[in-house]
Amino acid sequence: MLFRTQLVLLCITAGIGISQVTLAERIQLKQSSAVTLPLLTQYVYEQLPARHSELAQQQQINAHANLANATFADVKSISLNHQNDVLASGDGLQEWESIVEMPLWLPGQKQQQLSLSKKLSAELPAYRLQLMLVASAEVRKLVWNVVIANAATAEAYQVWQSAMKLEKDVAARVKVGELAGTERLLATNNSLEMKNQYLLKNSDLGQALSIYRAITKEQFLPEVYEEGLANKDVIDENHPSLMILDQHINTLRSQQDLAHFDGAVNPSLSVGIRRERGDYGESFNNSLGVGISFALDDDVYRGTAIANAAKELADAEIVRQQSERELNIILYSHLHDLETKRLQLELVNEQDDTTQQYLALQQRAFELGDLDLVSLIRSQSLANETHNRKLALEVGIKNTIALVNQALGLIL
Repeated sequence: MLFRTQLVLLCITAGIGISQVTLAERIQLKQSSAVTLPLLTQYVYEQLPARHSELAQQQQINAHANLANATFADVKSISLNHQNDVLASGDGLQEWESIVEMPLWLPGQKQQQLSLSKKLSAELPAYRLQLMLVASAEVRKLVWNVVIANAATAEAYQVWQSAMKLEKDVAARVKVGELAGTERLLATNNSLEMKNQYLLKNSDLGQALSIYRAITKEQFLPEVYEEGLANKDVIDENHPSLMILDQHINTLRSQQDLAHFDGAVNPSLSVGIRRERGDYGESFNNSLGVGISFALDDDVYRGTAIANAAKELADAEIVRQQSERELNIILYSHLHDLETKRLQLELVNEQDDTTQQYLALQQRAFELGDLDLVSLIRSQSLANETHNRKLALEVGIKNTIALVNQALGLIL
């Protein structure tokens, strides 16, 4: 602050002066009706890294569907055996045997595998909805960061313009001898400070706009970005974050049912052909054989898979309950914030009217010479602070409505 004052004093002494006409370049927002929130959301959704998981999920679904539609419970196998006594007695003994092993489905196993395939298929649409909600959150944040920064920049610009106008008025009165020369320094210093604040806000706006453009690849903002408040105040089962968890729980239930068959040995049907003879003097005897094998007492080997599936299901149900609780907490927090801001705005509107009237009286008193410049600048600062708070609340209420809709799971 001292350096700035010395710099201004040096400029005035040298007869250079500081041009108040030269303005910092203002960032102008460009809006277009062709750019909409749904279009931005779709684009951001398509760029999400998590989308790459969809292909893997589809491959998983296809693999389970193919298994569920398979004729046999496991891979068929064929064995070929040959036996002779050439290296032993040499009597001409020969035996040829080929057997095909075909594992069979246990009762209910195929139906459970089909059920699991369907549950996995139902997870993919829920997963896509969840990603769309993630994309909606990002778009809301990008757009509102720009809107909030733009509102703050516009207000800071107006404050700077008022400070420059005051500086110009003071300079004119100093010139005709109505005010002391030090008053001009004070007005100039105030103007420079307001310019500095404006430049900071303008820089924040530039940063927010650059991030928006980098992620959305759009140069324009949507013309319509404000949202209406949803007509509900509680998280329901249609929330995408809960839908994906519910679908996953359904899948785990199917996996738990299918776990009863894990570790079990499927019965196997075997069909074989045997061709044999005892010695050179005998004719070959051809025969067909059919057999079946099945396990005895395999319950103990199924227990681990069943217990693990039950534990995984219980963990998923706990996560679902915790997620619903956390989502409701976030929603209630935003709703409370919205109500608080609305109440604050009612009070700040009255306060803004009062401070503006007070500022007008102070300006009139300054013009008449009944008020010093320090008191006027203090009054301006108070009025600017109140007006800034009013505008911030107005924009904040609209932003909070978007946050409430996001908490409710509404996709743009």
